[in-house]
Amino acid sequence: MPELPEVETIKLGLQKKIVGLTIKKIEVLSPKSFNGDVREVEGKKVLDVWRRGKVLGIDLSSVTLLFHLKMTGQLIYIPNDIRLTANDKRFIGGHPTPDMVGKMPNSHTRVIFEFSDGSYLYFNDQRRFGWIMVREKGEAERVKFLQKLGPEPLQKGFSWQILKLNLSKHPKTPIKVVLMDQSVVAGLGNIYASEACFDAKIDPRIKVKDLTDNQFQSLHRGVIKSLRYGIKYGGSTKTHFVDADGHKGYFLDYAYCYGRDKHPCKVCKTEIKKITLGGRGTYFCPRCQS
Repeated sequence: MPELPEVETIKLGLQKKIVGLTIKKIEVLSPKSFNGDVREVEGKKVLDVWRRGKVLGIDLSSVTLLFHLKMTGQLIYIPNDIRLTANDKRFIGGHPTPDMVGKMPNSHTRVIFEFSDGSYLYFNDQRRFGWIMVREKGEAERVKFLQKLGPEPLQKGFSWQILKLNLSKHPKTPIKVVLMDQSVVAGLGNIYASEACFDAKIDPRIKVKDLTDNQFQSLHRGVIKSLRYGIKYGGSTKTHFVDADGHKGYFLDYAYCYGRDKHPCKVCKTEIKKITLGGRGTYFCPRCQS
């Protein structure tokens, strides 16, 4: 599932591409993927694109569109109506699959947005867990799903004390598992939780109740650092993810532990280990994080 840096990169890209355009037409190919009335959206101008946690919001003149890509969702923007070429200057974000650089629409396309300038935005989703939701302007952030989210880790006011307070609600749970709880920190997932623990030199298996204040402070710095690096390097879905300027996301080239099991640690050369915590693959250095 795309995490905060990936969704932030999509947000920044779409801000450059679609703000100021009018949604001319919407074609819903999978009713399960679209919650709302297309008539409330068609003919409306895009005013802004924003993010909350892993959710993307597009503000129109009277309503807001909410997007959640979940596990296999994709957003593919093609800046003209030449939809059959693989070499068009498309902007791609989401779960990487080979067909996201090919013909559009394809068998995984669920919703098609046509804009006033002839450009298109495709919402693709293999497993159909993702969704688009239409809400009245001003009501979007009161959607129950968004109200349950924890603080935004890159916003002013996110302190180590707030992180400690939220983490401490789960004292007997391994720290890395709690970091992925969206009510604790919004937008943090498996990749950046692993990297944050590495940066803080904390064993991901340690229980929250056993952390010291110094470790909470180190973890706070690690969370922010890993997310900022993720945004800087365009996200982690390296295979096909392309930002607004056509650059592929390559954060994983700079990752210290995630996906590097059986490889030497970049700091101490000890072999990176992979275990399972909370049903998710977890990577760590037995020496640096001891």
